[in-house]
Amino acid sequence: MANLTCFSIAGMRLWFYSNDHEPAHFHAKRRGQWELRVRFLEEGNAMFEMIWRKTKKITISAQDKAILTEMVESHRLEILKEWEQKVNPL
Repeated sequence: MANLTCFSIAGMRLWFYSNDHEPAHFHAKRRGQWELRVRFLEEGNAMFEMIWRKTKKITISAQDKAILTEMVESHRLEILKEWEQKVNPL
């Protein structure tokens, strides 16, 4: 497991699994609430896949989703570079 280092978001954990699978993605977790798979090469809602949430009623807030979307769009090339180095090395 390797942390995403090109950006961070307060209160969220962002990481790659070193043996993960395509399509390229990272994981985002707000402790005790939810975990997402973030397919950073996708756009809009296709970018997010809920993996776990504490209860069916808990979901990612609009604010957290907006922050993640903004950060992914601003750092897409850097995230891809990290994916290639940490998950899919040549």
